[in-house]
Amino acid sequence: MAQENIMERRAIPDLLNKKYYIPEYQRGYRWEEKQVLDLLNDLYTFFSGDSKGQFYCLQPIVVKKTMIEGEEWLEVIDGQQRLTTLLILMRVFDQLNAPKFGKPTMHGYTIHYATRPKMQNIFDTISITADADNNVVIDDAKNEWAKYIDSLYIYNAAKTILAWFIADNARVNIYGSHFYSPIDCDPKRKPVQVVWYETYENKDPHDIFNRMNSLKVGLSCSELIRSIFLSSCTQFNLGKTDDLSESLRIEVKNERFQQRQSSINEKWDEIEQHMRDKSFQAFLTSRNFTDRNAINLLFDLISGKYTSKRVNSQYTKLNKEDELYTYLYLKKMVDDDKDAWATWQKILNIYEKLLYWYHDRDLYHRTGLLNAIAEKGQEDDVICILLSEQQSKTALRNKVITMIQESMTLPENKELRQPIEKLSQLSYDNNVHYKYIKQLLLLHNVETSRLQTSGEFFSFNSFRYTKDNRPKVWTLEHIHAQNSDCLPETNKESWYEWIRYNCESMKKLTLGDPKLIKTQASIIAQLEKDSAENENGEPHCKTTKYTFENIKDLFDSVANFYASLDALADRAKPMHQLSNMALLDLGQNAMVGKSPFEVKRQMISNQIADNVYYPICTQKVFLKLYNCESMQIHSWSQRDRELYFEDMKGKLKLYIAEDAFNQ
Repeated sequence: MAQENIMERRAIPDLLNKKYYIPEYQRGYRWEEKQVLDLLNDLYTFFSGDSKGQFYCLQPIVVKKTMIEGEEWLEVIDGQQRLTTLLILMRVFDQLNAPKFGKPTMHGYTIHYATRPKMQNIFDTISITADADNNVVIDDAKNEWAKYIDSLYIYNAAKTILAWFIADNARVNIYGSHFYSPIDCDPKRKPVQVVWYETYENKDPHDIFNRMNSLKVGLSCSELIRSIFLSSCTQFNLGKTDDLSESLRIEVKNERFQQRQSSINEKWDEIEQHMRDKSFQAFLTSRNFTDRNAINLLFDLISGKYTSKRVNSQYTKLNKEDELYTYLYLKKMVDDDKDAWATWQKILNIYEKLLYWYHDRDLYHRTGLLNAIAEKGQEDDVICILLSEQQSKTALRNKVITMIQESMTLPENKELRQPIEKLSQLSYDNNVHYKYIKQLLLLHNVETSRLQTSGEFFSFNSFRYTKDNRPKVWTLEHIHAQNSDCLPETNKESWYEWIRYNCESMKKLTLGDPKLIKTQASIIAQLEKDSAENENGEPHCKTTKYTFENIKDLFDSVANFYASLDALADRAKPMHQLSNMALLDLGQNAMVGKSPFEVKRQMISNQIADNVYYPICTQKVFLKLYNCESMQIHSWSQRDRELYFEDMKGKLKLYIAEDAFNQ
């Protein structure tokens, strides 16, 4: 009669001194700081609360007995993240809880990783020491396995645990009173328990693992995919062995099997590390990718999970709405190939192809541009379309150029229901045209970077996100705001901000002409007067007496003053509005965008010096690098506009008909 499965509560002491085996199909240790802190705080709240006689129960640990080299081990089917964290916690806590004189009493158990056999002793190396400043730290020098990402997570968890205990010395005493309490302890003590589930099912543990995890979101698709390739029942074509004896044939096949899985495991970690590169991610997709396992992005691109209907799928019967779509897609690939190694080679081929595109200056910039301007819901389309193309490198490059040309087709004239013919017909106030102009200016920036023979590539990641990973919002702004119509008619807070920025910039100007100095002083005085606070602490420009006509007059005075600094500025024939447009991410400084060139130049120049990111063409505009003929830096002159527009025309004529640039 088959033995019944065991399901019971067990306390920490019941877990000790056992041997736990983490099989190939399990993901590596991946608990982040938040998960570790959540566990520590939950336990502390439980220990220090009024719940006498109760217990704290962790999520289940599912195991099955297995024999490894003649020894009995417990194969962990589910719960290895919790088991690993508890062991790290014991290593740190036991050292902190050591007697003042003498060695600490160390608790624990053995964890053996099938994919990391050499890491079995890593937990013994977690050691508390003092750094050069006498701060208590985890000794990183003891980590002999730093090349494995698992070891970094383990050591980071240890650092998090140590910092948490050090933050409040009372925590060690509280933990010491309860953490190692057995099930049948004194009612005043509070044991930590787990749901222990020991299965005796006559099934492969990998199948149990998949069945359990298909019902919850705990595992990502990449972790399930990993189990396809690194399971003991993975199907590989191991080559011919018919001419060998049975015993030798088994030995050879086992060796080949291990070699393949070892190779996959090693390459998997390499790919995971590279896919974590934010620059690589931003090149591959403009989708907001946040998965904890970066390799998921590669698998999503292979499966086309997030592509639109215009991209054909190899397996049309699979439902993209299914959370496990990417896993099911890869599993279908393996099933069709009837050889996991052949499927893995296809994955590597795609990965290497993406790497080649990423490092190729032309393909990087052009493909990245197409991703950056992709419509919502089509962020992965470009890469997936290009991956499906079975073409030569030259044909692929031409395909990308064609795709850009198609994306830069001039928007439609609604009255004639056909594309407009000239860029001069674009209207800043038309939403469709506004979007097109932004796209055109981004292309100008990307092409400027691409056409450099050396130097940095355009950073799509820096274009999309701030250093603290907040999304940027790039807007079209006039390089030189010359018309007061750009000011809001009723938002007096915006008027105040505009006056403040312009007053600060005006004060920084150093002039030599006495007449200009006199005019400058007069305008500064007016700016200060309009922003001065009354007896109620309210700026004059925010009072009911101050009208839109007042701010318009002030705007015109400032604009005319800057125009007077350059005899050529804004006095020749009008130029196309593109010559007075740039991409800016002003954040909280929105009213700077409504200010004259000099105000923007001062702010942006300072930010560039402080390593704040601006696209290359925006930098060149406000550092006055398009016009090497003039020493005038305070205004955006007619000649500046001509040179800027000509540069735009020269760099974009491959994608936009040259006639479209004519007036």
